Amino acid sequence: MDKETRKAIVLAGIALLMWSTVATVFKLTLRTGTPGELLFVSVLTACLVLIPAGILQTREISISFRNVLKALGTGLLMPLTYYSVLFIAYDRLPAQSAQIINFTWPVFMAAAAMLLKREPANITRIVYLLISLTGAVVVLTRGTFTLKGAEDLPGSLLALGSAFLWTAFWMLQSKISLPGTLRMGLYFTGAFIVMILWAAASHSIIPSHPRTWLGGMYTGLFEMSLPFLIWQKALEKTRSVAVISNVIYLSPFLSLLFIRTFLHESIHSSSLIGLLLISTGLFLQMNLKEKTD
Repeated sequence: MDKETRKAIVLAGIALLMWSTVATVFKLTLRTGTPGELLFVSVLTACLVLIPAGILQTREISISFRNVLKALGTGLLMPLTYYSVLFIAYDRLPAQSAQIINFTWPVFMAAAAMLLKREPANITRIVYLLISLTGAVVVLTRGTFTLKGAEDLPGSLLALGSAFLWTAFWMLQSKISLPGTLRMGLYFTGAFIVMILWAAASHSIIPSHPRTWLGGMYTGLFEMSLPFLIWQKALEKTRSVAVISNVIYLSPFLSLLFIRTFLHESIHSSSLIGLLLISTGLFLQMNLKEKTD
């Protein structure tokens, strides 16, 4: 393993650690604030990081105004709608359930790739996807495979919907020809413009509790901005994207550890089994892609 790859793995590990803490922080913050308040502070914080970073990255690059408008508009989908749905799901569900169900986003992305014929839709791939989807059902129904077993069906559907929204965003943003950091900054700027109008019409999204501000700032830094910058740097340094990409599958397991330690949630056996099924299906899917590339 060369020096640059080792650096890339370290950077990916740092991003992984940041992302692994946020499910716990979401839940802690929602004890004192609303999903709207958490969204307002976190998006503001992310803007303050991503916009300067994006400007520094693109000082000598010609930027299309049309692409800037596209990026601002895409911000209505992500972060605005995506995180609104996700935070409401966390407000309704135990953190372990919300974060595992949300982790089905790679499953939706793999399914979309097959539907759009970017990947061959063979039996093996479909079986691997079904393994992951079975895991999601195990978590959603707490192992009962009936809707009556769901702890909070609307919350579970919102968490599942957030995974679908992330997939839709990822497909849409690939058509915007802007440097990654600037693009992310513009997404959050577009969302924050809407939130400013929302706040002007109703002060309901401006937090009054200090812990909500702290949790929102933590979320803006360690979920929405810094790990994306670090992850991007890791991808630039590595020769094998697959090595770095595999690291992300450790995140939900580490997240469960933080949830158990700081939220004192009892981790259900259905959560562990479901997460193992989701991760196994995704891992097999990724390795199959590597073999066929």
